[in-house]
Amino acid sequence: MDKIFWVTLVLNIFLFTFLTTSFYLLFSPTALSPPIKEERFWNLTIIHTNDVHSRYDQINSAATDCTKIQFEAGKCYGGTARHKTLIDRLRSESKNSLLLDAGDQFQGTMFFTYYGGEVNSKVLNLLGYNVTAIGNHEFDKGPDVLAAHHSRLTMPIVCANINTTLNPTFRKNIKPYHIFKEYDLAVIGYITDTTGGISNAGSTLSFYDPIPIVQYYVNQLREKGIKRILTISHNGYGPDKELAAKTYGVAVHIGGHSHSLLANDTTLPDYDLALGPYPTVIRNALGEDTLIVQAFWSGKYIGHLDVSFDKKGRVVNYTGGPILVDQSIPQDPEVQKLVKQWREPFDKYVKMVIGEAEDDYDQLNCQRGECTMGNLITDAMLESRNNSDVHAAFMNAGGIRAGLLKGNITRENVVTVLPFDNSLVEIKMTGQNVTDMLESVVSRWENKLSRKKITNLSKTYKLLTNEFVSNTGDGILPYPIETVPLGNVEVAVEDYIKSQYIIKPYLDGRIEDYSLIHEEIKPIDINEPIHFRYQL
Repeated sequence: MDKIFWVTLVLNIFLFTFLTTSFYLLFSPTALSPPIKEERFWNLTIIHTNDVHSRYDQINSAATDCTKIQFEAGKCYGGTARHKTLIDRLRSESKNSLLLDAGDQFQGTMFFTYYGGEVNSKVLNLLGYNVTAIGNHEFDKGPDVLAAHHSRLTMPIVCANINTTLNPTFRKNIKPYHIFKEYDLAVIGYITDTTGGISNAGSTLSFYDPIPIVQYYVNQLREKGIKRILTISHNGYGPDKELAAKTYGVAVHIGGHSHSLLANDTTLPDYDLALGPYPTVIRNALGEDTLIVQAFWSGKYIGHLDVSFDKKGRVVNYTGGPILVDQSIPQDPEVQKLVKQWREPFDKYVKMVIGEAEDDYDQLNCQRGECTMGNLITDAMLESRNNSDVHAAFMNAGGIRAGLLKGNITRENVVTVLPFDNSLVEIKMTGQNVTDMLESVVSRWENKLSRKKITNLSKTYKLLTNEFVSNTGDGILPYPIETVPLGNVEVAVEDYIKSQYIIKPYLDGRIEDYSLIHEEIKPIDINEPIHFRYQL
């Protein structure tokens, strides 16, 4: 009996345990949920800006200060207060996001001219950028001012192709890439290797071809186990496409420098300026797709790209586009209050009306041929020396930073058009020198032939230009040339507008598109970075 009792007891305990365990497994919350599967893809929201050029208050379509009338007509764009609203909204909609800037926050308005970089630092910190690249205009006041700016920033600064060996102070805050450990992702930075010739970087810094350097750091990161890799560059749309095609291992290239609008939405007000789709898809050196994005300039648009990565760090899905920062996006009140405080020291002076434009002055075409803004500036330069024996004046397109809209012209408009505080200088060149210069500039980007308008090659001519050009800026002159300083280009233009008061834009054929009558001449490649075409 005892044996039968214990056997029965053991069987009952086993049966009870089995039934209760089975009931728990069948009806517990865990059992009712679908089985957990490992996620195949990882998602990231990329928010990006480039070439804001100190447009921290709202602007109009000419990228100058928006007036009360323009605001009431709903024609204002950008500004840090709207950026804050939009960036916060995009971040709130994404579990994983990065905010990146591709350089050239410096230069362009009184926010930089007056404060010399301090407000630029505050804006980047205020908006909470996760990483920033370096633009060529960040060197406009030299590497020491830029190093001070970097010391104030709360995010990493990345630039892989800059040699800082001779400038340890500058090197202290720069690194080739930054790893976001929480995302298992890295961002490599680089800048155009022409920076030494188009900026005030000085003799202690040098710049290298970014293509082999980017690939070197991609390989280094992959050896560390980092497979999700982005680049952030100030290199231009065309050069970025070349780099994307000649490298591998990068999922997305976030660009700047060429002020390129990439867009698919035909309803955008600037769609006719778009150089390609957003994103632009390039086959890399291994035949895999890599993406390129850029978001125009002046803060009028903010780039927004949602991407999905596979386990190998490749993009398997993407969606997004540039977001127009118009008046439908409210201004953050606290940030706008700050912007007004920053304006106070210079606001009254720069709002003084100095003249009136009968129609809009175009700046965008200065990169491609004759433009009304270029004609106004060179006319003003010549007028400043009206009683002298100067023969001509020429201006680099990269020095013309905005246009003018019909209506009142203020001092701030002139500062925004010509923000570099550039000296007006007189130089002497022979007819042969002038011809060689014109041939070199024209053949560099457009064609191999031009009409030679200089008939006396041995005669010495007096010409006006700016100090930047005379010192080989933008590569227009092959070597520095002796100058006679004459004042300031900005002052010459302001004085000219004051003297005329009412000015009217015009074209007179001073630059001719010779390709229209010579089919064998190679046309302009619109995908080349516009920063390196010239207005003569």
